[in-house]
Order: sequence, then structure tokens, then C-alpha cells
Amino acid sequence: MSIDKIRKSILILVGAGAIAVGGLLAGRLSAGAFPERHGHGDFAPRLFAQVSQALDLTDDQRAKVKDVLRSHSDEIKAQMRSWGSARRALRDAMIALPVDENAIRAAADQVGQSQANGALLLARIRAEIDPILTPDQKDRLQKFQSRTGQHTERAVQSFDNFLKGSS
Repeated sequence: MSIDKIRKSILILVGAGAIAVGGLLAGRLSAGAFPERHGHGDFAPRLFAQVSQALDLTDDQRAKVKDVLRSHSDEIKAQMRSWGSARRALRDAMIALPVDENAIRAAADQVGQSQANGALLLARIRAEIDPILTPDQKDRLQKFQSRTGQHTERAVQSFDNFLKGSS
């Protein structure tokens, strides 16, 4: 499978979530609300454009999706901050010496809780975006989302092959 097909599959898999985050950040970035850091200032607009193109959204659909995202902007920002903070805390716990298993587990639990909250938010936003999509767009999105387990299994196989080849 080519890198372009893998990239497209991942973009569609993330689909509505990427639209949600990308649309929110695209609007914020274009308004200058966030300073550019590490050269990634154009990530959200590019991601939103790629997902919009992959789903073949019309201009009207894009506008409606952005309206949905705007209505959830405070929740999305809070969720993004929560997840980022939880991930940083886990990273710090993992690299701390001496190793503190309880601290790592507690931090990992926080990441899991933040991910669960993000999944619920994404599901609510997806429920609002879904009526905007055509049946064909919904079908494309569903097909790519059903492949999630296949990507994981290929990653496990790739890792196994790596270990066998390095001994």
C-alpha cells in the first residue's frame, strides 16, 4: 500500500474529528488567535482542506461544518488543553527517575480519561455533522473507520518483523 493511500485512509478514519479540530484551529489561526510555533501554523487549515477534499465537501457543507465547530469551540479548546496536559504529565512520569509505577499508572489513567472525554465530544459533534453529509460521504467515512483494527494488526506485524530481522 502506498504512503498516499495510507495517509488518505488515516485522514478519512479521523474524518469528522479532523474536521472538528481542523476547522476550529483553521478559524483561530486565520484570525491570529494562536502564535505560530515550530513551523506548524498551517497544520489545521491543511488538515481541514485535506479532509474536506477527501469527503468532497461542497462550500455550503464546509460552512455548515464550521458553524457546528464554532458552536463547540470552547469545549474543543478545553478538551485539547486537557489532553495535551495529560500527555505531558504521562511523558514526565515515564522519564522520571527513579521509576514510580504508581505515578505512571495515575498519569496514564488521566490520559485515558481525557481520551474518553474527547471521544464523547467527538461523537456529539459527529452527530451534528452527520446530517450535513450526503449518503455517499457517510458511506466513505464509515468504510475507512471500519479499517481501524486492520491498521493496528499491520503495525503489530511490522513490529514483529522488525524484531525478527534485528536478532
